[in-house]
Amino acid sequence: MAERRPGISEYDGLLNDFVKGKAETVRVNYPGKSTKALMAALRSRVKKKDLKVKVAMRRGNIYLTKA
Repeated sequence: MAERRPGISEYDGLLNDFVKGKAETVRVNYPGKSTKALMAALRSRVKKKDLKVKVAMRRGNIYLTKA
């Protein structure tokens, strides 16, 4: 099992890339995770890092949108 650093999440890279990128909205697909678990984890990281990003689920797909 990979070592985890305190305060670093597996989703931080994805969120950082989105915030720095040009896209206003992206669909997120993370194999091996249920959509509800993924949505909860992303919302938690967005809130903890105080990012201006909305996390939404539409028709079973998760989207990140810049706020």
